[in-house]
Amino acid sequence: MAVGYDELAKLNEEIQKMNKLLDERVHTLEERQSKTETKISQGGPIAAEARKELEAINAKISADIKEYKKLVLEQKEVALAAQRPPVPGGYPGSTSGAWKPPATKALEKWIRKGGDSSALTMDERRLIDFNHMDMDQYTPEQKVMVSAAAELGGFFAGTDLSDKFIQKLFLISPLRQYADTQTIGGEKLLLPSEGATDTNIFWSDEQTGFVASTDPNLGMIEIFARELNGFLKLSKQNLEDSVFDIEAFILKRLTRQFAQKEGTAFLLGDGVARPEGIITNAKQSGTGINIFTTPSGDTQLIKPASIIQLMHVGKSGYRPTGTWLMSNNTIGVCRLFADTTTRPIWTMFGDQFSETLFGRPIVEMPDMINPTTPPSLAYTAGDMPVIFGDIGQGYQIVDRVGLTFSTLKELFAIQNQVAYLARVRVGGKVVLPEAISVMKIG
Repeated sequence: MAVGYDELAKLNEEIQKMNKLLDERVHTLEERQSKTETKISQGGPIAAEARKELEAINAKISADIKEYKKLVLEQKEVALAAQRPPVPGGYPGSTSGAWKPPATKALEKWIRKGGDSSALTMDERRLIDFNHMDMDQYTPEQKVMVSAAAELGGFFAGTDLSDKFIQKLFLISPLRQYADTQTIGGEKLLLPSEGATDTNIFWSDEQTGFVASTDPNLGMIEIFARELNGFLKLSKQNLEDSVFDIEAFILKRLTRQFAQKEGTAFLLGDGVARPEGIITNAKQSGTGINIFTTPSGDTQLIKPASIIQLMHVGKSGYRPTGTWLMSNNTIGVCRLFADTTTRPIWTMFGDQFSETLFGRPIVEMPDMINPTTPPSLAYTAGDMPVIFGDIGQGYQIVDRVGLTFSTLKELFAIQNQVAYLARVRVGGKVVLPEAISVMKIG
């Protein structure tokens, strides 16, 4: 059974009136029944007639009670039907579209009146006008689906949240992938190494005896594990109300920061409370690293001849396992190398483009000098834009404690905040300088 709210109110009123009349009738019948039972108990010719009248009264009462129960059941069904969502085409036994939500009716009326809100009753305006809505009438699920503003019309407007998260590209110098890495159990790693003085042997003839050889001296390289840490606080409200897993996001961002910071230190670290970088070592005199300075006539530009000379400035034994390290723009400079007919020297072979230069792989290092003055891309005197060598033999990384996270929920509880601690202990140093060659702009 499907009726509108107005019909439901009228039916409820009629049922209440009928209940009142029924109560009065039952009271009257009870009085008559009492009188009849008195006559029957006294006996006489009226007894049979009275008994017949009593049975009729009882039958009438039973019929009225049955009718009353039927009306109560119908009232409950009507109330339930009003709470059910609409069924396409209406409920069985009703005409199509017989039931509509009040908000739908109010919106249709507003459209028929040409958008004149004054033509609506206050109850109707509370259903569709955002400025008059009673938000308490909606469930929490409905509240989060309502978004509107008066200047946009003041009616329902849905908002979608994408599951795609926009993140910027994070540039990291991947030196760890090419260096030698060792896990240690103490504060430092000791590496025995050859000293500056080596032993010697001599040729002799039949008349010459043995000649005393010099004693070689040995050295010890120390690589300390340095600590890199981070500390972050978030309010509990942010953690509770965020629409995505903000805790996992924070931990991921911290992980990327650690990778970036150690990559920078492996190239540019000064060795004080952090790893020693290759560029830092190359800028110090007497470290043994191979330095090639570009000719002053090149006007602080990188030319093919300088690349070739850098490749051969070191010992030839490291060349077959060497790797080129340079920044993005420096790689672009090398790709622009051309012959006398302006054809690029660095071209594709077959259907694949190989990231190699003179047969050796090129690795982009964002932390190396990256000129930004096209089209010449000139460098400054003293810059070191290109590294070539066997990084696995020349640079040593030590890991003492891997990346660890700690969550502090009690320390800042009085401030309603949660703290996250992240730390890692890592060290790095050039251990075989002769295996690495660095270009210096003259």
